[in-house]
Amino acid sequence: MYLKKLEINGFKSFAKKTTLEFTRGITAVVGPNGSGKSNVADSLRWVMGEQSIKTLRGKKSEDVIFSGSDKKARLGLAEVSMELDNRDQKVPIDYTDLAITRRLYRSGDSDYLINGAKSKLSDINLLLTQANFGHRTYAIIGQGMIDNFLLATPEERKEFFDEATGVKQYQIKKNQTIVKLNQVWQNLTTANVRLKEMEPQLNLLTRQVKKLNKRKEIEAELTALRLAYYYASWQTVNENYGNELSRVQAAEKEKNIMEQSVQALGNELNSVTQNSGFNREIENLRAKHQALLDEKIKLKEQLLVLKNLSPGKTSTPGVKTMTPDKINEFNAALIALIAFIEKNLSPDKQVDYLTTLTEINSRLSQLLSSLSPYLAPPKTKSEPAATPANPEIARLENAIVSLEKQASELQENIKRMLSEDEAKRSNLWQVQQKYQLSQQKYNQLNNQLNELRVALARVETKKFDLRQEIIQELGSLDTLNQSPLPAPKEDPLTAQNKINRLKAQLEMIGGLDPEIESEYQKTQKRFDFLTGQIDDLNKTIESLKKIIDELNQIIKKQMTASFSEINDYFQKYFKTLFNGGSAELVMTKEEIKPEGEDEPLMNNPAINFFQEKNNTTYSGIEIHATPPGKKLKSINILSGGERALTSIALICAIISSNPAPFVVLDEVDAALDESNSIRFAQILSDLSHKTQFIVITHNRATMEKASLLYGVTMGDDGASKLISIRLEDSNNYISR
Repeated sequence: MYLKKLEINGFKSFAKKTTLEFTRGITAVVGPNGSGKSNVADSLRWVMGEQSIKTLRGKKSEDVIFSGSDKKARLGLAEVSMELDNRDQKVPIDYTDLAITRRLYRSGDSDYLINGAKSKLSDINLLLTQANFGHRTYAIIGQGMIDNFLLATPEERKEFFDEATGVKQYQIKKNQTIVKLNQVWQNLTTANVRLKEMEPQLNLLTRQVKKLNKRKEIEAELTALRLAYYYASWQTVNENYGNELSRVQAAEKEKNIMEQSVQALGNELNSVTQNSGFNREIENLRAKHQALLDEKIKLKEQLLVLKNLSPGKTSTPGVKTMTPDKINEFNAALIALIAFIEKNLSPDKQVDYLTTLTEINSRLSQLLSSLSPYLAPPKTKSEPAATPANPEIARLENAIVSLEKQASELQENIKRMLSEDEAKRSNLWQVQQKYQLSQQKYNQLNNQLNELRVALARVETKKFDLRQEIIQELGSLDTLNQSPLPAPKEDPLTAQNKINRLKAQLEMIGGLDPEIESEYQKTQKRFDFLTGQIDDLNKTIESLKKIIDELNQIIKKQMTASFSEINDYFQKYFKTLFNGGSAELVMTKEEIKPEGEDEPLMNNPAINFFQEKNNTTYSGIEIHATPPGKKLKSINILSGGERALTSIALICAIISSNPAPFVVLDEVDAALDESNSIRFAQILSDLSHKTQFIVITHNRATMEKASLLYGVTMGDDGASKLISIRLEDSNNYISR
């Protein structure tokens, strides 16, 4: 059996009727992304009965119908037909060709047809299962499914292997037998079902009559306990909240006081370290002092000139007359002194004022010493004051004396202010120490305040949660505020556990109908009536159990044999694709349930029978894979490429062991590099004599192995178009 033809009309992007004819071997479907080539695989999955719209990459069923474009109107019908060559009678019907058709109208109506005759989906599933393929088998491997084989749970892999090993048809028969078994129970006018329900129900009704009174006692106890518990809890949380709030307020007050102290010390520190006003005052006094010195020097120069060059001067005994050369020499020394003063006492230059002033006084003394031979000696008190020959000289001498007095006073003020500043600066270290200690204490208080605020927030949260819990449990807080309630006898944890235990008991009891006693009497009568019919039902059950047991043996035998063969092929292809390494498939058994579990169901022979069988079956399949050069075994830590190669090795192993009539591979080689793509293509070529491959791919190595190539393009009307070429014909054409 193989796929001969596929007709697509109105399905997804195939707006026009499109026919794909296939041959045995490998057929490649290629095309750019978004052209609709994966819709070929979706159409095959859909026509074989796929019901999951998500698997078909849609959101609602009508998404499979061509939705239209700017240049082409939407369609109202999607139809896909697949034609299979059935000359080998793999499907037991009297036709050499098997045609399956599925239609869907935009109204929501749908049809299934087998060779033109309307049919049911269950019939199609049975036919496809007998042919060893279907929409949920490995016959169609879509995008993303290649990785899902490894990432699936062991139980999901078990379902997949049921298809792969060919036991699905027996499982369907087994399920049909189970359905018949269930129908037997239903056809006995629900006698057996109700009997099985009545037995535990009768016991339950008996217990419920007793529980009816017990429930009232529990409710009364629970109400009193909850009131006492929540009253005490609410009082405690309020007290804790008040305590935490007081601590926060006290800490905030202490922090504010310390903050003021830190600020005061900071201001004091700034006044010492940044005394710009004081410095400006010193500079002003220095500038004034310098101005007085400059004025004094100028006056002395004028006095000297007047005394030595004045035409009306009188000679003094013992006093030399200054020659012009001496006057020039004196003027040069005086100019040098003035230059030194201007250079070292400029307002924009920072110097040691006292040192500079000492140097100036020294030079000035030398200058005056050079003048002493030419100046008259000072008058004594006993000597009568001589009348100066020139009144200007007397004025200059008086002015010089006044300037010297002012300069002396300014110098004393400067020394006094510098002394006071030095005293202040000597206190700087103590102020800094106090500031740092205050700052540290402030930081500590701030941290403590933050911790207290966090604690307060926790209490607030706890209070809010408790309030919500009280409203949920009691309806409102008013119940707790009506009057003081006694504290619970137990501690809070014990009281809470007891409340939960009482609530659990009420939940276990559930709501009880006042008519329970009357219902109990009626149930007892019906139970006695149905008990007499059990013998006939047991015979039917035993017969169906035998059939199911035989099917289980067939499934187990075939599953074991096929699984072993698939495992061998899996190891072979894994080593081929990885150039080494090791891989293994391992069946996992279901956990055996202890005896006595699910006792209420033990009176049902059918259910008990299935439980016994489940205790001896396999529940899942684990995959162990170790690429060469690695020690890992878990497939969850394989890289994306390694998982893809492992999945491909598994699919190829299944195809080798139990080939389906055809296999559709939708871009399963997308994650492979060039060398692995070549190995994969060669494996497909080797397997193509066992099964037919329809491969949707972008891979050049896979295309080279195909005997038939379909190209899918997307027109400007949003519809997919098809171009086909037989590679054998193209090779013949090229050779000519």
